[in-house]
Amino acid sequence: MTAQENTTLKTAYADKVAADLAENTADQDRIRAEIETLQAQLATLETDHALLESVSAALGDTTGAAVPAPRSATRKTPPAATKPAAKRTADAVAPAKKTGAKKEATTKATRVAAKKTAANTGGAKTAKTGADTGPALTELIHAHLSGQSEPRTAREIAKAVADANPGRNVNDNLVRTTTERLVARSRVDRVKQGSTVYYTAKADAAPAASDPAEKPTAAAS
Repeated sequence: MTAQENTTLKTAYADKVAADLAENTADQDRIRAEIETLQAQLATLETDHALLESVSAALGDTTGAAVPAPRSATRKTPPAATKPAAKRTADAVAPAKKTGAKKEATTKATRVAAKKTAANTGGAKTAKTGADTGPALTELIHAHLSGQSEPRTAREIAKAVADANPGRNVNDNLVRTTTERLVARSRVDRVKQGSTVYYTAKADAAPAASDPAEKPTAAAS
């Protein structure tokens, strides 16, 4: 092989590698965008799940039926080589379309159930033994965050509130939803780092009125 032919071959390989790198980078950017969309849809579903749990607790679950818990946010990422890029993209987009179609119906059903609960049960929570004792969950969360020097996640807040208030019905999803209400009222700051959300209390001279859903409930027996 002559020197000229060797140079031509190297140039061809270099061009091919550069084109493959550009295509790989574009595929990564596209898939990251799709993952962010799915994560946003997952956050909405988690909020709906927490609200449905609150409605279920207000109605009083006496059937003993097991309610499926949401899967852990920590998931293993499969190796990129297990499927072609086009196949991975199709698999990711398919559930996103189904989720988008169901999200509106789920939200409407949740609102209707909440209204029926408020109209039909009225003081059902206060009728339970010890159900109306203690401060609202929003105040417990704000008080806990006010005493912290660093931001806290919903899971850390839930554990601290549960440890400090034995017998209260406290879980990660309920605490996350209640803390988001405090964010909406400008009583708590919300910061997202990667896939993790942290909360910090703001100075609060006069606590806002509590929502009916924030009344303490007795722990499930």
